Amino acid sequence: MKMEYLDAFNYDAVHERAKYVLEHTKRLKPEAEKECLEWFDTHCAASKRTIEEAKSAIPGGVQHNLANNYPFALNCVKGEGAYLYDIDGNKYIDFIGAGGPSILGNNDPDVHDAVIKTLNTTGYLTGLYHEYEYKLAQKVKEFFPSVDKFRMMGSGSEACMAAIRAARAFSGKKNIVKLKGCYHGISDQLIYDIRYCDSKTSFAAGIPDECFGNISAVMVNDLNALEDRFKENEKNGGTACFIMEAMGQDSGVLPTTREYHKGVRELCDKYDVILIYDEVVTAFRLALGGAQEYFDTRADITVFGKVIAGGFASAGGFGGREDIMSVLTAGVAHIAGNKIVVGGTLTANPISCCAGYVTLCKLQKEDIPNKLNQAGIEFTRKLTDLANKYDIPAIISSTGSVLQIDLTGMKHVATFPEYSRDEQAAKRQFASARMTDFAMALAANGILTAGGNKTFLNYCSLDILDDAFEIYEKVFSMYA
Repeated sequence: MKMEYLDAFNYDAVHERAKYVLEHTKRLKPEAEKECLEWFDTHCAASKRTIEEAKSAIPGGVQHNLANNYPFALNCVKGEGAYLYDIDGNKYIDFIGAGGPSILGNNDPDVHDAVIKTLNTTGYLTGLYHEYEYKLAQKVKEFFPSVDKFRMMGSGSEACMAAIRAARAFSGKKNIVKLKGCYHGISDQLIYDIRYCDSKTSFAAGIPDECFGNISAVMVNDLNALEDRFKENEKNGGTACFIMEAMGQDSGVLPTTREYHKGVRELCDKYDVILIYDEVVTAFRLALGGAQEYFDTRADITVFGKVIAGGFASAGGFGGREDIMSVLTAGVAHIAGNKIVVGGTLTANPISCCAGYVTLCKLQKEDIPNKLNQAGIEFTRKLTDLANKYDIPAIISSTGSVLQIDLTGMKHVATFPEYSRDEQAAKRQFASARMTDFAMALAANGILTAGGNKTFLNYCSLDILDDAFEIYEKVFSMYA
């Protein structure tokens, strides 16, 4: 089957391709798999040893959820530009991008110098106001017309928690609706139906069932299902908010369409539901104004994370309409009432705000989002031709500089009702193993990706995409 270039806005075409990939998934040749595994043993001995040592103090030895752990995790000691380096001295093209925030590349010199200056003058934490808080908030407002006020938080998870709390406090309603499979952090309620469609409480160990009494999930791009849910909720406390990953599940593996964004906005207006865009990945990347500029729409509350501090820690935030944001106080509220409680010791620290402000200024000055988007489309087209050359069924698409290079279709399994529950479980297990193989083979040949298929371009990587293409060709040639 010769594959045509996939437009990420064309959900039907992506879905059709996914079915074919699920039914015709290819595997690494046994000799190629053996060669890759031997490479890890001979070239990554120090990583293997130190990760084993770490297991004595850290569950599983690894703490970051983006780490490729097969055959074992890599110990990264340096990040510079387009590359990451492990403790054994191996160099890798970084397509993980820490999940997206390293949009300028690793250890950008302009951000680095500004942070050092702030560190040498103000320090890293005071607990008091600093001018970079205002500068960063002003930049967010400049790029996002839907944001009248902005509040810095410590992470995307915290920002999502605060956003739904603000929506409930403002609206007086209690129910939350989300998209199936979308991830909005690790809070008790929002852990519902994450990772893949219809997972429901599969990832909710340690969370009482009653935490999910006021949250539900609907399928992406199905406006009828969303309206039906809003109608149902009207009978039981109303819908406070609809929260969605702006690109769709897992940064676009199940992509949203332009028409869906328009329809969602209309339905939220019709039923007086607060629309929350989770732009943890998309903000300032798809465009300076994030997915809202990219899809030409508007949210009531926008959640930010990751890139809001240029990749530095304690990064997240949310902003929105003046009236909704009025439920927040300056600092932490000490008077009981209808003001919500948010905060954190590390929130809006000078270092994170400085890094974020300098990052956003550089993205604007050098028109980086547009350059990344163009490169993402071109690279996706080339990889599609490459997959055809080696007769590899694949779902290869891009939403700007966020690429899906999927040789398994795993995240699509639950979208095909013709598969029984047992068939879904078997296909998901098989596809998950093949995704792990792909990530392992890429790493053994010099590319690190998030889970083997989700791929984030950064500004520095634009100069080495030809090198990356050669690695993908080598890995594709390993399949039978």
